Amino acid sequence: MLKSNALKKHHILVILLSIPTLIFSQEISFEQHTVISDNSDGYGRPRIVLTNNNNPLIIWRKDATPKVLKASKWNGNSFSAPYEILQAGILPSSWDGPEAASKGDTIYIVFTSLASSQSSIMLIKSFDGGITFSDTLRVSESLAGHKYRMANIEINENGQPIVSYMQYLLNWLEPKQMVNVSSDFGITFNGAIEASALSPGEPCDCCKSSLVSKGDDIFLMYRNNENNIRNSYVSKSNDGGLTFSTFNDMDDYQWILSSCPATTPRGTLIGDSIVVVKRSGATGNNEVVYSSISVNNLDYSYNRNIDLINGSIQNFPEVSSSNDTIAVVWQDNRTNMQNCYLSYSSSGANNLNNSISFTDSSKFGNKTDPDVEIGDGNIFLVYVNNTEHEIIFTKASLSLTTSNNFLPENNYSKGNRLFDLFGKKSIKKSNQILLYDSENGTIEKKIIIE
Repeated sequence: MLKSNALKKHHILVILLSIPTLIFSQEISFEQHTVISDNSDGYGRPRIVLTNNNNPLIIWRKDATPKVLKASKWNGNSFSAPYEILQAGILPSSWDGPEAASKGDTIYIVFTSLASSQSSIMLIKSFDGGITFSDTLRVSESLAGHKYRMANIEINENGQPIVSYMQYLLNWLEPKQMVNVSSDFGITFNGAIEASALSPGEPCDCCKSSLVSKGDDIFLMYRNNENNIRNSYVSKSNDGGLTFSTFNDMDDYQWILSSCPATTPRGTLIGDSIVVVKRSGATGNNEVVYSSISVNNLDYSYNRNIDLINGSIQNFPEVSSSNDTIAVVWQDNRTNMQNCYLSYSSSGANNLNNSISFTDSSKFGNKTDPDVEIGDGNIFLVYVNNTEHEIIFTKASLSLTTSNNFLPENNYSKGNRLFDLFGKKSIKKSNQILLYDSENGTIEKKIIIE
């Protein structure tokens, strides 16, 4: 009996040693930094979206009078000269905008305007990838005694715009997070719903919300204020924005702060979860943390630091994902100057950790207001070089490579070899491992062996 057990253990050891050991690593390479706009064309808070063929479009504010919104579009070889996308007299205002969302060549842009008697939320749209834009449409209601700020935008699966914004009394009291949905591609809106009504206290009055949608489900992420507890909340509608019936506090610890931190939780949908990035000062250190939120019951699995830097203020995180690839950017002052940092993973949010600066190190000064989009294995990045009054773009390419530790007798260089890797039908061919979809026989992933 003892001999039999020993033999069994030996066989298992032989089987394990026969499996190739692969060590996966991510490599990232950056293209040159490109100046999109300088002081003459404005440099106010750039946002980036991707249109068809993953062509980036960058929008921003020109804050000098006359205030306008401008854009620059990638044409396949270079970015266009900045061009105005807003008709005269609309008066885009407020430090918190604009915001943009895209689906194919459909683009919606929202912003605060002072063209009405009280500040209001306006929208423009493009259906040709940003070449031309529509006239301005007012999204927020015209209610006596109220004003509106801090808009954000999401596009649902059908290409319809969902807009969130803050409603106030004229004295800035009674802040409410509102959500307004269109069913005709932004021609009209259905009427605003108070999405933050269920949470205790009131929404943080200078903190913008953000949106994620999946089918008829709409998720609003916002910072709350319950007697100066500034935690991040999520509220859910399961009927396309007609009602918001459930909510949850997304933080482990209470961030108690008497002033408004003016920072937004941001989310991206990955499978049946929303990965949310946010700033928290609950521990006494201002940190960017991330959570995984269930789309079904809004429970969160964890709150984790991405790159804890004691004593620094990490702020204004943004997130983007595509399949299992995720990228998070933010600004912080770890070097006693503001700079922009990137953390990324091509194997899901669980592997987000540490960060790298992605700004142009040859240029001195504060760099702020980063934004990020992911498409076709590339990370598209934009930020402001405040010292030289420039908007800067760069692109990073991700690759998944492996090193191998095959046993000497497994000499795959002599020819193709069929084996099983991760439960997938696989073949070693030249310097590649091809993973096949067992149901339809198509190639699922190519892994380069160096």
